[in-house]
Amino acid sequence: MQFSARDLPGHKKLKTRQLGQGTVDELELRDLKSELTDRERKYLEEKGKVVDVAQQKILRLKENKMLLLKGDEWEDRAKEVQTQYDDADDDTRQNDSDDDSDSDDDSEDEEEELMRELEKIKKEREEERLKKEAADREAEENLRKEEILLGNPLTSRQSSNPSGSATIKRKWNDDVVFKNQTRNEPETKKRFINDTIRNDFHRRFLKTYIQ
Repeated sequence: MQFSARDLPGHKKLKTRQLGQGTVDELELRDLKSELTDRERKYLEEKGKVVDVAQQKILRLKENKMLLLKGDEWEDRAKEVQTQYDDADDDTRQNDSDDDSDSDDDSEDEEEELMRELEKIKKEREEERLKKEAADREAEENLRKEEILLGNPLTSRQSSNPSGSATIKRKWNDDVVFKNQTRNEPETKKRFINDTIRNDFHRRFLKTYIQ
């Protein structure tokens, strides 16, 4: 039995990392965080941006402290504004209670007037709708009558011919010589025989060319 070299197994052993190729033991001995910070510092130095890490930490602490102080000041200011608005609301509520009695009468009159206007608008729209429906029905009736008149050939010809003659126009080939020449000839009944020797075509052929 023959085998091809391509059918034979080629790799029988799993490849593993060798020394110097980043094995697990080598990665445990490396400080990846310090390497990353060193790379970032070198990149910034190449770009011309010298960074002092200690100075950055001090500035960040100062900014956080200022934000906390400002937050306390804003809270005190918000409380003062809230108390001022609460006092103003109490005064306006007392004044509003006196004005409500006068405004109730005016609002009732306005509501009645609005209701009358709404009723008037509804009536006008209903009248317009009825008029439109009547006009549509009349147009449909006229169209139906016109279709009935045009559907009758006699009435349509009388309308087109004012003389009133109801003669039907004949075609140009009704009186042609070759139009009805086979009208008086006897009709030959066709028959079908499923035999190539006894059928009518074979008999006519023999009568014409043999006999």
